[in-house]
Amino acid sequence: MKKKFLCLLTLYALFSCSDPIEPSLEQDTENFELFDFDNGQSNEEFILGLEVIGDKLFFLHTNFPGFIDKQHRAAPLCCLTSDLNNRFKPSFTENYIIHPIEDLNGLVVFPVVPGELRTIIFDELLGDEWKGARLVTGFQKEHFHPEKNFDLNGNHLILNLQKDGNLAILILEINFGTGFHQLELKQVTEIGNLGLESHSNSGLIIQSIKKYEDRWIAHIRSTGNGMGEGNSYLISKDGGTEKLPGPTLGSTNFRFYDFAKLGPQEYLITESPIGRISYGSSPVSENKAYITEINGPLVIRSDGQKGLIFIPGTNVIASIENFRENGISNHQLKQLDNTGIANDQIYDAQFFENKVYIATKSGLFVKSQENFWEEIRLP
Repeated sequence: MKKKFLCLLTLYALFSCSDPIEPSLEQDTENFELFDFDNGQSNEEFILGLEVIGDKLFFLHTNFPGFIDKQHRAAPLCCLTSDLNNRFKPSFTENYIIHPIEDLNGLVVFPVVPGELRTIIFDELLGDEWKGARLVTGFQKEHFHPEKNFDLNGNHLILNLQKDGNLAILILEINFGTGFHQLELKQVTEIGNLGLESHSNSGLIIQSIKKYEDRWIAHIRSTGNGMGEGNSYLISKDGGTEKLPGPTLGSTNFRFYDFAKLGPQEYLITESPIGRISYGSSPVSENKAYITEINGPLVIRSDGQKGLIFIPGTNVIASIENFRENGISNHQLKQLDNTGIANDQIYDAQFFENKVYIATKSGLFVKSQENFWEEIRLP
């Protein structure tokens, strides 16, 4: 039987209906287990994000940053913290982890390399012109979808600010120095209106953004338009923009949300608010092959063979398979077993050293990659 997702209209209206899955009933199955940070801090706290960089899995716990090594041991970084805003997904680089402070008037800069905890306060860094500026917030479809409207790429920070009802997208070139002492602003570049039609003149909204090599991919819309409007752009550090094409089928508007790299010149790409999934040689390719469409913004990850998809803030995880050849007809969607996190809210996931790590509102959970792909079980 061709297996599709279980109809979940009553559960967050996640996925479109199709033939129900027959849950598997197996013996000696593996559940998700709560990861032990072993540092005296609570294991059952919000994990704001995860990112694999080199041979480490970096994380941001609501109280401290850190990484997990290849032996699956946790190493806290820098210092304890508090008052982080949990509406946002962190930005990770090989040198720094940054995240908004609670009132959104700045960012905390956690050092990965030797250094000290520092902050970027917009008033102090940008001067009187941006006095009182805050990060843009509140434009996601539901309150539990994390905002993705800032990102650090090398020493360039792109962010979406609002002041007195006006919104702008800025790229800040920052001198981080040796990791100590005050940060120095070298240059500010503002993104123009991009020719987007709007019912309002109050500026631009970044719906989602992610690093792609030394640039960014972002879905941007005008303030007067709905979440499904606008377009996606490849953005350079000097402020240059290039409008990106959508997949081969469906809307011509490309509303980028996330991508996962399977291998050299092989990517899965998702969109929001309509969770269109496509497959191509790169997220910026003109030939992204349409696979399917699912209701909701989809985070996507991959182990190199299959795709893992979920809507952030929910507890349903699923695999997408058989998408490489004629994916629109051959792909399979399967709801995966979530025993151990079934009553939680998932915000991020990463494959790392033959294990799968799941960031939730109640801690970091882990399961072997070998057993991760099993389908949902009978209760």
